[in-house]
Amino acid sequence: MLRFIASLHDITMVVFMNLKEKIEKLKTREDEFGKLQLDVIRVLTIFNGVLWMSEIIPDIMKIHGHVMDYLPTEKMLEKVLEKLEDDGIINVEVRERGMMFSKGVYKDKLVKLLNLREARTLLTSDNVYINYLSRKMKMLRRALQQNDE
Repeated sequence: MLRFIASLHDITMVVFMNLKEKIEKLKTREDEFGKLQLDVIRVLTIFNGVLWMSEIIPDIMKIHGHVMDYLPTEKMLEKVLEKLEDDGIINVEVRERGMMFSKGVYKDKLVKLLNLREARTLLTSDNVYINYLSRKMKMLRRALQQNDE
């Protein structure tokens, strides 16, 4: 039993190191592919580790305040998701999803960050991540103040 627990700990450390190394490398990249990989990790971290693929690009635009130095495309996103899945950072599953205001369903990809806790820890020094969370907190404080009046 102790060996099993030790091996789980080792696996967790490998995933953590893999994620840490990945984020550190991505922060230094200037190409669109690298920027999109980091942005995918950011939005998954912000939104509790799970998003539908169809929501990722709009959410990336939100975290950047709709001001970006590159334009992510669906095709590029597909390649980024494949790369992050191959690297053991995310899991991608095709699932059925309900349509808004309709009884219909459609297929979308559910994207899950495999180690949310570690991603949160690693992104605490990331300006895009911090700025987005700060903007959201300011909005919440203003809304609460208006509600109190």
